[in-house]
Amino acid sequence: MAGLLRSPLVLARSSIRASAVRACPPTLARTFLINVKPVKKSKLQKESEDSQQNAAIPSSSEAATEIGQDSKYRIETITPAVVAFAHRLGLNNLKDQTLLMRIVTHPSYERVGIQTNQGLDLLGAKVMQMFVLEYLNTKYPKMPAKTLEEAVHIYTRTGTLELMAKEFGVDDVARWAHSNPEVEYQLSSKTVKASVVRAIVGALYVDQGPIRAREFVHAHFLSREFDVNSLLQIEEPKRYLSFLMKRLGREHPVARLMAETGRQSKAPVFIVGVYSGTEKIGEGFGSSLKMAEFRASMDALTKYYMEELRDFALPSDVEIEGTVYKPTKIGDTDIIV
Repeated sequence: MAGLLRSPLVLARSSIRASAVRACPPTLARTFLINVKPVKKSKLQKESEDSQQNAAIPSSSEAATEIGQDSKYRIETITPAVVAFAHRLGLNNLKDQTLLMRIVTHPSYERVGIQTNQGLDLLGAKVMQMFVLEYLNTKYPKMPAKTLEEAVHIYTRTGTLELMAKEFGVDDVARWAHSNPEVEYQLSSKTVKASVVRAIVGALYVDQGPIRAREFVHAHFLSREFDVNSLLQIEEPKRYLSFLMKRLGREHPVARLMAETGRQSKAPVFIVGVYSGTEKIGEGFGSSLKMAEFRASMDALTKYYMEELRDFALPSDVEIEGTVYKPTKIGDTDIIV
């Protein structure tokens, strides 16, 4: 009986605990099923969410960049043919020798982890055009813009680069996919060889600097001169010459017969000179007076616009340490007829 008896304090605590349990039912033990009706999203919202999800996932190229450049591209062993090729062209002095295999590898040569010459090709093309344009514009300051553009194109076009590639021995080292039946446009060897030549210039520009690239362009391209006078094409040279003399403030050009032979024969020859005042500015011959006058006027225009400077400095000479650049005279502009 003594064990069953409880004090008033214990009985009060028990009654309070029981009332609290009845007042606060165990809601955590219950499971509530909430039925939420899906909201229809617009197409713009879906695209926005998809772009955010894609942005959160790094691409393979970004991941490779974060890991490091060395993990993306493997270093290739330079073949003996490429070593000989480099020595022939003076590329053995490149600080980064891994550029050698990259120079001769066309983008069509699809191999995992292999670097191609695509970037060097683009850079080399612009560098070649810059140095060729600089040289021709300085050497022929009065050359018309269209003629100058055509001259630069002849020096840097694919056909010219292919001829240079044969002399360099590009055939023995170039790497490219020779044929792909699935592609409508078939890659030609001429395009591949030209890309290698341009990549050489690009590699020299990046690795050795602009002066070394300029030396290569001058030694292998600009040293081979051609008749640039033949690029000057004017449909009406007599009329064009009249406008030119007027702008220069000189006397109107006059054609005069200087000599002739066989006028009454089947093969006559006339020699005509074009004069501005007392100065003879052009001379031409032909089987008729009209043809001789045409050639004389063209000769006068050629002498003016294709005037060649002998001693001149190039703007890129400022890259050479200790060189003081002396600007040359700025050429004339085209005549508007």
